[in-house]
Amino acid sequence: MSKILSQEEIDLLLSAAADAKVRTPERVAASGPVIRYNFRRPDRVSKEQIHSLHFLHDRFARTVATSLSAYLRTITELSVVSVEQFSYSEYLMALSDPTAFYSLSIKPFDTLGALEVNPAIAFAMIDRMLGGAGRPLSLARALTEIEQNVLDSVVKILLDGLTEGWRPIVQLAFGIQGHETRPRMLQVVSLNEVVVMVVFEAKIGEATGMLNLCIPASIVENTASQFVQAWHPQQRDVSGDEVQWLAENLGRMPVRAMPVIETRVTGADVLSFQAGDIVSLGVATDERIEVRVGPVRKLRGRLAAENARLMFRVDECCGPGLARAD
Repeated sequence: MSKILSQEEIDLLLSAAADAKVRTPERVAASGPVIRYNFRRPDRVSKEQIHSLHFLHDRFARTVATSLSAYLRTITELSVVSVEQFSYSEYLMALSDPTAFYSLSIKPFDTLGALEVNPAIAFAMIDRMLGGAGRPLSLARALTEIEQNVLDSVVKILLDGLTEGWRPIVQLAFGIQGHETRPRMLQVVSLNEVVVMVVFEAKIGEATGMLNLCIPASIVENTASQFVQAWHPQQRDVSGDEVQWLAENLGRMPVRAMPVIETRVTGADVLSFQAGDIVSLGVATDERIEVRVGPVRKLRGRLAAENARLMFRVDECCGPGLARAD
């Protein structure tokens, strides 16, 4: 079959293109709302889950800061800066090189996570552990093997805190799988894999730096049901003191109680009513009627009179389970 078009075929294609309706932006907008979608980086984690992750790691940061303060014997602050989802390649581009980079095992899942300790804060931790004042290193360089081993002890405290922080959601065990000074030398996940990046700001003495945690989006997706259960408000039992307090305080509240006598009259009768007319309600004097407290049917009984005053004699309490009035 020939791949060369004849002049007649070319003319037909050009005429068809000229006759086709052009979809201008106005026509696209008129056809319905347009939502931008990035196929290279789809949003696999919902905004609600991002919010829950922010809350979870914010609580972790406050707890682990206390542990680090005791371990490093200096005031340590840790706070969450942001929680966002990126591709793993974009996560790598946000890291320093060289730096202190760890691949993390996340049991019981087979996939790996990652943690980067920025050199500005990594050398301050090492200096503090070796008896210094905790000052950052002015010259950017890779960690030596001895410095790496010293920093490992601090990272283990961070990972123990992460394990405890995730415990209300799911039983995860974070551990060190490997470490490198150049992030691209460690294979964690594929470059196009979607990950959740949690950025922390750490302050140790005079030094300030970033901690960048990488959690695969697949772990968040697999624990989505646990997220819903963990952050759903749990109803607790009311104590006896609270019941007594409610009874004492609510007992002083005035409520409106109304006896209800239902009947039917025609519209013509309603229009013809005059002052002084007597209307028969069709209810016998000994027939039981209801009393509503607010919109709720609460009591049943009969009308009574004593000393020229109309009263209501209670025969039965309807209880709280009776249906509300329409």
